[in-house]
Amino acid sequence: MNGILYAVGVGPGDPELLTLKAVKTIKEADCIACVSSGGEPGIAYRIAIGAVPEMSDKEILPMDFPMQEGDLSKVHEKAALLLSMKLESGKNVAFLTLGDPGFYSGVSYILDAVKEKGFDVRIVSGIPSFSAASAKLMIPLATGRESVTISAGEYRKVDGTLVILKAGKNLKSIKQAVSAEGKHAWLVENCGMENERVYKEVGSMPDEAGYFSLMIVK
Repeated sequence: MNGILYAVGVGPGDPELLTLKAVKTIKEADCIACVSSGGEPGIAYRIAIGAVPEMSDKEILPMDFPMQEGDLSKVHEKAALLLSMKLESGKNVAFLTLGDPGFYSGVSYILDAVKEKGFDVRIVSGIPSFSAASAKLMIPLATGRESVTISAGEYRKVDGTLVILKAGKNLKSIKQAVSAEGKHAWLVENCGMENERVYKEVGSMPDEAGYFSLMIVK
């Protein structure tokens, strides 16, 4: 009997934000798949092991994924083939991914490829970074009938709240747009991680920040 592939969201950075279902799925999996960094298990693995230390005794399947946009179809297909081999051997695999698997996650492409090969795939939701940042800042993302718009790396003129993910690279131009609109903004870099930084005023923000940076604009 073939195994099942689970895409497990581990949240934004704090191991205590893993859901009970995520912890249970990781504990019951035969193999742990994750993005690797320099040949070693990456950020998602390091987050999850803080909540499930016994995971270190499991088989680990590290995968190299370039941090870039564009056509990554060959990378995704290679990952799907590696996962399929494990599933064919009857092993259940937990693929760890930051935040939530259904939100700006490259794992969705891999799930589609594995599903096309006839395997059973399932998703375990995780807490997205903007929810964790909202709690960190003690700022509601929306109240009443207020709308929320989420963009990836760019400022937009919107009514209600604007959440900008991956804001770090374009931070200088985003800050200029926020100031021109006369709005208030908060920046959280590496939310929930050891090197987390929080900025509550546009004037105190750097002109560039890391990849895992998000801004909330109201």
